[in-house]
Amino acid sequence: MRSTVLLLFLGVLFPNFQMDKTESSISYTGSHPFHDWQGVTSQIEIETDCQENSIDCHATISLPLISFDSGNNNRDSNMLFTVDGYSFPIVRISFPHVNIFNLLNRKETTHVTGEIDFHGFKIMQEIPLTIQSENESISIRSTFSIQLDSFQVDRPTLLMIPIKNDINIDVNISGRFIQK
Repeated sequence: MRSTVLLLFLGVLFPNFQMDKTESSISYTGSHPFHDWQGVTSQIEIETDCQENSIDCHATISLPLISFDSGNNNRDSNMLFTVDGYSFPIVRISFPHVNIFNLLNRKETTHVTGEIDFHGFKIMQEIPLTIQSENESISIRSTFSIQLDSFQVDRPTLLMIPIKNDINIDVNISGRFIQK
């Protein structure tokens, strides 16, 4: 459900990057006054025109909503119903202008503007990125939130109390550079 986007972003930024899917994931966390829950996926697709030394390129990350697993089949089914996951099965985030050289040379968290396409609506949002590299290994971390009402998602209720509007997204991507 989250535009959990950055896992795909890593492959977009670094075309010679091999993601470790056993160590990489994107998760969303929803909240209700009675409990919190989390759905996780590592099924990430990346499309890019980025080259190794690109200063300006385009990248799109896609996540199938059905791939998120909260550990509760009923909850996952309700999530797909609530976000019209059968009409809009893919969450996408597009980064129209990515400067790879600039991102690799940052030591602190930086923000990249991306267009999040979710539930049939598109919004622009700043996504914080923390990138750490050592030798051939690299990790990308990000934590941000989306607001369900920004995508016109009707919040489900439990005992007539709706879930919170904010859905937190956590990105944890690990991998390594491969030689070409």
